[in-house]
Amino acid sequence: MVIEEFSEWQNETKIAIELWTIRLKNEALKQGSNNEAIDYLNKNLTRSYQGTASEQFQSVIRSMFDEAKKMVYEEAQLQEIKHE
Repeated sequence: MVIEEFSEWQNETKIAIELWTIRLKNEALKQGSNNEAIDYLNKNLTRSYQGTASEQFQSVIRSMFDEAKKMVYEEAQLQEIKHE
């Protein structure tokens, strides 16, 4: 029973991480420019590093912010270059 519950928790957490990463990217893109979006993500990422299971969790959070930054960069690459 515990293993099934743990497996369900893992799956729910994986989905939540994906959704939160997208939300982070979307919030960052509200900042005005792509550089400001990246600065926003860098500024809001906590860098504390504890150890054990919490260390791994912090690594997941760090990865979420890194993935959100990657998404911002990819979205920026899709934008048309404006010639003046």
